[in-house]
Amino acid sequence: MSWSVNAAGKPADVKTELTKQFSYPLAGGSAGLSDMGERATVALVFSAIEQCLSTFDPEKEVTVTAFGHMSYADYEKKTGAYQNVNLTISPK
Repeated sequence: MSWSVNAAGKPADVKTELTKQFSYPLAGGSAGLSDMGERATVALVFSAIEQCLSTFDPEKEVTVTAFGHMSYADYEKKTGAYQNVNLTISPK
């Protein structure tokens, strides 16, 4: 399955917005994610974003975009699992 988040603004505002956006894929249950491995990836991406935002000056504008998906080489047999994850954090 796939997931995506994005926000722009001052670091505190971006963190607040992304916390709301990440609450869906990290909510209880599968929330459309393929498995617990993908849930763990999403949680790690959120953690990495939080850490990076903490290094920005509070008044510096920033843009964050993150997305990813998990699939299988043979979807019906659920074999050959892989993930594709992209994260961009850029000052404005």
